[in-house]
Amino acid sequence: MTEYLLVYRKQTDLLIDWHIRNYPDKQTLAESKIGDDYERTNVWKINPALNSKHPAAFPKELAEKVIRYYSFKGDTVMDPFAGSGTVGAAAAELDRRFVLFELNPAYLELIKKAITSWKNISQSAMLWLNCPPPEPVMQQSYLLEKGYDEYYC
Repeated sequence: MTEYLLVYRKQTDLLIDWHIRNYPDKQTLAESKIGDDYERTNVWKINPALNSKHPAAFPKELAEKVIRYYSFKGDTVMDPFAGSGTVGAAAAELDRRFVLFELNPAYLELIKKAITSWKNISQSAMLWLNCPPPEPVMQQSYLLEKGYDEYYC
């Protein structure tokens, strides 16, 4: 299986290195730096997502690589066709904000069920438009912190 990924940016005479060197927040820049183990080719081998209830699911690893390579911590990532929410889960885990759009109520329900297990998520900081938010659920890390057994979660 092969997927093509196209990356676009605004037209500029400046190389991406110039933008990185002139990024205003040096601490965020340092925290967002890609290590030496980054992909040096234009071919990535990533196993397909097989356990999704969405017919066009893609692996979280793909979303993580794209987000890590093309954004800084604290940036906002947008997915106009959220599906099961893979981009949102990857963005949250990588300390990025995210905006997801999804019209299909069945896929919204998938996101609502999954979002309680995403890392770095504050349910109170989320805004749901044109649909009710998910029921409040205590985060597993909070329950473990309070001494509850992990199986209780």
